[in-house]
Amino acid sequence: MLFIALAAALALAPVPAAAQENKEALTLDEVVSLAVRNSPAVLAAEQDINIARQRVREARFLAFPQFTLSGTMSQVDLEYPVVLGPEMGERYLDPSIRDAFYTLRAQALQPLYTGGKNTNMLKLAKASHTQAQVNYEAVKADAALAAKKAFYSLLYQRRLKEACAKWLSLATALNTSMRKDAFEELEASMLLSGLSDKLEQAESGMDAAGTELLKALNREPGYHAEVEGVFEPRPVDEDVTRSLVTAMEARPELKSELFKAQIDDISVNLAMVRRYPTIYLGASYDMNAYRISDMTDNSVRANNWLASVAIRFPLSYDVWTQVQQRRAQQRQGELKRVELQDEVRFEIISAHKESAFWQAEAGRLAAETARAEADYEAALKASRPSMTALRSLCTLCDFEKKSIDAVYNQLLARARLEWARGQDFADQDPGPRSNGGVN
Repeated sequence: MLFIALAAALALAPVPAAAQENKEALTLDEVVSLAVRNSPAVLAAEQDINIARQRVREARFLAFPQFTLSGTMSQVDLEYPVVLGPEMGERYLDPSIRDAFYTLRAQALQPLYTGGKNTNMLKLAKASHTQAQVNYEAVKADAALAAKKAFYSLLYQRRLKEACAKWLSLATALNTSMRKDAFEELEASMLLSGLSDKLEQAESGMDAAGTELLKALNREPGYHAEVEGVFEPRPVDEDVTRSLVTAMEARPELKSELFKAQIDDISVNLAMVRRYPTIYLGASYDMNAYRISDMTDNSVRANNWLASVAIRFPLSYDVWTQVQQRRAQQRQGELKRVELQDEVRFEIISAHKESAFWQAEAGRLAAETARAEADYEAALKASRPSMTALRSLCTLCDFEKKSIDAVYNQLLARARLEWARGQDFADQDPGPRSNGGVN
């Protein structure tokens, strides 16, 4: 009895002003939107899109001419001709050169034919960019599913706590109105203790659900929110065939596999491109002088210019081995796509069946609970309070808990079905009727 009094006093205690000012009521759609917006995984996937977009631009640059502007200063004392390395401009130095030598060079290189390499690199970058967008949608779907589970879990624990508190209050009142012997007093105490344990478990579950909601929303532990929603079954009106069609069109993982198929096909083409020659057009202009001031005097400095076309025929032993490897990877991707399609089908069929079962079960248990409560009220009015009435009341508590569990399982099954089909159902979440708080 002391525990019940303390629980009632804590429930009626005023909420601190700081906590009241930090409250925020969130609907299901708002919870999902906030969770997706704050998810680190979603933000990271968004940066993957930005990276892929820049790689598309880089792939376009491959077809543009490449310009180089360089300058060198060489202090030499040569007895034999030398050629500078690539980093120093690849210049030939004759022993007749005096001990100081300055050069400025402007160079341009334009690929004329690369066997399709540049084109395929651009296609590969575009496919990777589209795949990054699809991966972003998949991460968003995962974050939305986690938010829905946390939202429904909090409503479930709130509803369970209300039910357990109601039955504990009724049982306590019934217990005080009964005349009992020693054994009946012991049994009544055990029954009330069982109801108290259920209430404590519901309160603990509510705290855990609140923590999961904060985790889904990516908020700090001091954040306080209240969720608003209807804790009742949300029927699935579409049949399984339509959900399967929707999944094949909207499921991000399936879309990703389609773009992986394009990437595999491009990889095969890139491996075959190694058999083809590459042709480049190059041009360069050099200004050479023994003093920096002579660079502006056309009569003193030496000017060189050239234009050339280069063709390169690859002679490699591993061309066909690379092609065979890419084709094998392409086949692996096809097998994986078939496997993923089967998994999606089974996920949708299973979620449909589970949602329909728990929807029917929730309706049946709700009707049985209501009928049992009516019969209990009628029987209690027709007879005096007794241990049988107290035991029946505890059984009614179990009945209602099963009904609440069925509603919770149906909501979770619907959320999993929406995730499996890659698209939420068109119906909107009804207005608030049951609230759950998170501290």
